Amino acid sequence: MKNVYTIFISLITLWASAQVTDVSVTDCNNNMSSIHTVLGTGKVLVVASDGLDCSICKSKAPALQSFAAQNKTKIQVWGAMTFTYSNSTPTCTGVDNWVNSYGWTDIYAFVDANRHWFMSGTPRYTVYSPLDSSLAYQGFDENLALNTALQIAGNTTVGIGELSQKDFYVSQSPGAVRLHNLPKGVNTIQLVSLTGQVVKSITGVSEDGSQTLLTSNMSAGIYLVNAQNNNGFKVVKKVYVK
Repeated sequence: MKNVYTIFISLITLWASAQVTDVSVTDCNNNMSSIHTVLGTGKVLVVASDGLDCSICKSKAPALQSFAAQNKTKIQVWGAMTFTYSNSTPTCTGVDNWVNSYGWTDIYAFVDANRHWFMSGTPRYTVYSPLDSSLAYQGFDENLALNTALQIAGNTTVGIGELSQKDFYVSQSPGAVRLHNLPKGVNTIQLVSLTGQVVKSITGVSEDGSQTLLTSNMSAGIYLVNAQNNNGFKVVKKVYVK
């Protein structure tokens, strides 16, 4: 029998709230920063692993700059630059050309020489929370990554008559994740692994604002529950399936 415990109550597992190891980086202008330095300012940190030879990364670059500019008071965006189809290390000339080409004035771009944020492909996103210096998301889903960052930063707005994020909670039941007090307007619920894979998806919410996702055939681990409407994610919560 599987039991599901809500992690956002912060008393279930040390792993979920453990402070991430600090990593220091230096950009091509010799400006130094680190994960803990950013989190220490109270900002959410979003790291985008982008390949200089990645066409998808190029197409997404302008929008990422727009996101960084719009949310720079609460979220800092890094560009960990690498090569997707080569093990070569990028040069500062290549990174500078990228920054100038896509107007990355609000993104801290640097050569990810150790490929710390690279894994099998790009673009890939990592989100760190300043609330407990923990890893909040890691995977290839840009929308999920950025919306997770917005949720942590408190930028997600709640419409008139909707329940706030804090009212939405998850409870355990045998072989299932039970969602309660879902905000009005939610039409899609997803259970997503930390690698960004959607493992469960349900459309529609019951009249009482609840829904159930079956987990009996799922592997144990940490997942993200996303409640979404037509305009984007309203709430994101962590759950632990055991």
